Amino acid sequence: MSVVSLVKGIKTIVDVVLKDNEGNAGATKTGEDKKDIGALFIDNTGKADAKEENIAKASASIGAVTGADILKAIAKSEVNPAADSTEGINAAEDAAGIAIAPAVANKKEIKDAAKKDAVIAAGIALRAMAKDGQFAANAEKDAHAVNGAAASAVGKTLSTLIIAIRNTVDSGLKTINKALASVTQEDKSTDSTTPEETTASGQ
Repeated sequence: MSVVSLVKGIKTIVDVVLKDNEGNAGATKTGEDKKDIGALFIDNTGKADAKEENIAKASASIGAVTGADILKAIAKSEVNPAADSTEGINAAEDAAGIAIAPAVANKKEIKDAAKKDAVIAAGIALRAMAKDGQFAANAEKDAHAVNGAAASAVGKTLSTLIIAIRNTVDSGLKTINKALASVTQEDKSTDSTTPEETTASGQ
């Protein structure tokens, strides 16, 4: 599935299942050095910086936010993001922009517009879920670490989405049950007329 399809689908669901006060698309708690997480979005020709230090920063960003924050960041993304073949991830302004960023030599710094934990975590989740989404890794052990970080972002995103959908369905069913109970009660009230009332109405 493409990043565009993921953003459209998640946005549609989030608009229904998450309340306005659930999740913050701009949530951020970690330090300024999270800009270096962009090194994970390059190709293997520039993988030297896709190392443990920067993978740890990605994990910190993912750990600093909730699944609802990530979902809101995805929902706030541009539905049809354009990849910049000259600036790469430097041009990314939201989660979708991070997810589709092409590898460009010496372009690996996440800029201010997207330099928020929720946006970075959302970008990682989208890229991991998308068809052909890949991350750079300096060595085999780093590959395991970056895959673990990506799996964490995806897990947090999907588990929150599933719970939100379930809660919305449960709430809807409760509303329907209340309405049915009300109708049933009205039917019982109508059926409980006394014989005198029936006789009087028949005269």
